[in-house]
This record gives sequence, C-alpha cells and structure tokens, in this order.
Amino acid sequence: MEILGLVSGGLPLDNGDEALYSLALIWGELTDRVELRPAETDQAETHMVTAAREWLTVEGDREAGARYLDRRLHEILGFERPVLPQT
Repeated sequence: MEILGLVSGGLPLDNGDEALYSLALIWGELTDRVELRPAETDQAETHMVTAAREWLTVEGDREAGARYLDRRLHEILGFERPVLPQT
C-alpha cells in the first residue's frame, strides 16, 4: 500500500519518471485484486512480494526497469501492449 501511495498520489506523474505510471498500474491492479476479488488475495499478495523484491533489484537501471515493467504489466498482469502508430 505504501508503494501504491507513493506512485499514485505522493509524487507527480509528470516529473520525468515514466516508470511511475507503470508502477501505479501494477500496484493498483494488485491491490484491486485483494479488495475486489478476495478469493485471489493469496495469489495477489505473493505477486506483491515478488514484484517488490524484483523492483529493488532493477531500480535505477533504466533498461532493466523497462524490462521489469513490460513483463509485469503485459506478461504477468495481462495489460494489452499499446499499438504504436505505423509510419
């Protein structure tokens, strides 16, 4: 909850750190699972612990952080990847 608070209300999302938006999506989804789908609480809490530990290993490394966010958002949580316009 502390991480979600930092990324969703405690820090501005337009401060140049594009990771904040993705982190807010990740933590929002995981806390929603606990609150809205109680049957998934154990699984969501396991994801939270793993996600937090993994973030600590990549924080500060832009490339590793981008891979982490991509994998968490799209492969693990199932968010659709944005479709980039064709040029």
